[in-house]
Amino acid sequence: MTAAPSAFDEIARLVATGIEPEKLMAYEIPAYLTEQYIALVAKEKAGSLSIGEKNELDGLLMINHVISMAKLMAIKKLAAT
Repeated sequence: MTAAPSAFDEIARLVATGIEPEKLMAYEIPAYLTEQYIALVAKEKAGSLSIGEKNELDGLLMINHVISMAKLMAIKKLAAT
């Protein structure tokens, strides 16, 4: 039995079907978000991450996962054509 797609997988599918696959694959997360992620990970490693910062870090990780899944779906879509 196959597990039902998660909410994040469903969002990724929606993104992958609503954007041209080539444009989606070329998308890069903005530098300011990458910098924020790096800063939050450093704080986490140092043990000084607040609850709000932990929530922000979790959100950034979820966004990255959804974008990655959408890109994989775009690759599959291009391969099928």
